[in-house]
Amino acid sequence: MGREESLERVAAAIAVGVGVGLSPFIGFHFFLAIALAFLLRLNKLDTVLGSLVGNPWTLPPFYALGYRVGRAVLGFAPSHMPPLKWQRILHHDFWVAFRGPGFGPRLAAFLVGTSLLAVLIAVAAYLLLRGALKLFHRRYPRVAERAARRREVAAFPPAEGAESRPDERVH
Repeated sequence: MGREESLERVAAAIAVGVGVGLSPFIGFHFFLAIALAFLLRLNKLDTVLGSLVGNPWTLPPFYALGYRVGRAVLGFAPSHMPPLKWQRILHHDFWVAFRGPGFGPRLAAFLVGTSLLAVLIAVAAYLLLRGALKLFHRRYPRVAERAARRREVAAFPPAEGAESRPDERVH
């Protein structure tokens, strides 16, 4: 909150993490968060912390909602979805079970719905976090002043050998 990064960049880093943490690419959230943080030059720690929103308590209901949203967006009515062959899924080779006609539409609905919801929630997280950080800086102006000084020093570092005045030092 008092770092040299702008409020927008802090909110963006956390929002990218939130979007990745809710993405359908479970198991790759950490790697995707780090890769996007490098690509977008955002704070890696903020991005990874934001991705922790996707956890065992939040993902199951989010994925169920995402599947329903994806089915609605793609126009797949539940009555027109081919049934899954539960006998094959439960008693045969796991991968053979997904070759049937019922798997493709379900996978597409899941991927589209969860991706769409993850993007929407990431945008909402950005807007909420940016507002909360602005409110915090308004409420604590010394923190905002210190952050502004740090941004200035980071943008224009003092020349080597030049002494800074005590009021310009960053602690």
